[in-house]
Amino acid sequence: MATTNESHPNVTELSEVKVLSTPAASIRSIKPKKLSVLDNVVFCAVLCVIAGVATASQSAINSKMGQYSGKGLSSTLVFSTGAVTSAIFWLIQVRGRPPANLTLMLSKAPWWSWIGGILGATFVTIIILTIPKLGAGTTSGLIVCAKLIFSCIIDHFRLFGIPQRKYTLLRGIATCTLVASVAVIAKF
Repeated sequence: MATTNESHPNVTELSEVKVLSTPAASIRSIKPKKLSVLDNVVFCAVLCVIAGVATASQSAINSKMGQYSGKGLSSTLVFSTGAVTSAIFWLIQVRGRPPANLTLMLSKAPWWSWIGGILGATFVTIIILTIPKLGAGTTSGLIVCAKLIFSCIIDHFRLFGIPQRKYTLLRGIATCTLVASVAVIAKF
């Protein structure tokens, strides 16, 4: 969207690009991109490890809550505290000021982007139901295995707008060894 700079009537701002219009020529100046800590691959890998530890812990914790509150209420409590935590993160991200065009932005989201909460509730409920019978290791192993295989399928077929990463022979071998690893974890 183009806007005119009031202090300089010959300057038009286009998002990150400024176009300087003079009678003689047009000069473009590009604002430098702000670097984010999320541009660091090592930092992102550390976050993934933390997420792995958190989800493994969450599984056992949710299962224990289910023993005290009942399985249905446990899932509700988990998502209530998760919703509050997510809302706090979002408010920090937008610095307490939601975008003015939030409704418009949400209306343009694909229909399937709205089912994430349903999938999350399904995930939590399944964990609550299966950990007492299978144990945390086997349950998490099966989930991670299924998640990784389906993630490779998502990458290969570019589902949900994800950039393509082909399901190569090496990726296939890696997922087969993962299945074998889960079988060993489940057996012993």
